Amino acid sequence: MSAARRAPTLTTVNGLTESLRSRILGGELKPGTPLREEALSRQYDVARHSLRSALRTLQGEGIVQIEPNRGARVKSLSPEDVRGLSALRMALEVEAARMALEHGGGSLPASVQRAAGRLAALCRRARPSWGAVAEAHEAFHHEIVLAAESPRLAAAHHRAGAELRLFVLQLPPSWTLERIATDHLKLVRQLEDEGAEVLRPHIAESTRALLGD
Repeated sequence: MSAARRAPTLTTVNGLTESLRSRILGGELKPGTPLREEALSRQYDVARHSLRSALRTLQGEGIVQIEPNRGARVKSLSPEDVRGLSALRMALEVEAARMALEHGGGSLPASVQRAAGRLAALCRRARPSWGAVAEAHEAFHHEIVLAAESPRLAAAHHRAGAELRLFVLQLPPSWTLERIATDHLKLVRQLEDEGAEVLRPHIAESTRALLGD
């Protein structure tokens, strides 16, 4: 790493926010990692007030946690966070899938099929990064929501996207890449064969794994 890691040149704060977000959601900065102001200010060669603004933005996105007198760290989803995210996903994704299947006469659009294929292909590469898998996983589920053709559902699901990536990054080692690939290809077939409700056990199963239930 160079002595000064330069953020993209949008504005200092926006570029810094984008760079830190990419490092967190890419898996470089893992859940629980302290985000020390002095070290990051030196790495990026920015003033601390710019760094604090970026961290507050990421806190608003749900991927950074800031505690008084303890500083900032990459957020680790608590059991309450995991349960809340699961409930939100079920509310949004099940209804979106129902609407999408209704629009398609029982079939999902090709965009959903392609997203499932991209996720599976990525999982089956030699040593893919978990950050890339988390991004492709989020993209697949978001395609289901987009297929509902409801801007409000899509906007609400998009706001949960960063937390959904953290969710995947925190899955236990027993949740293998091959399992992710197989489960999501199977899910597309199940949605078309059995209907939107199959999303509930799909989401619940990974939620239980993260909670250790």
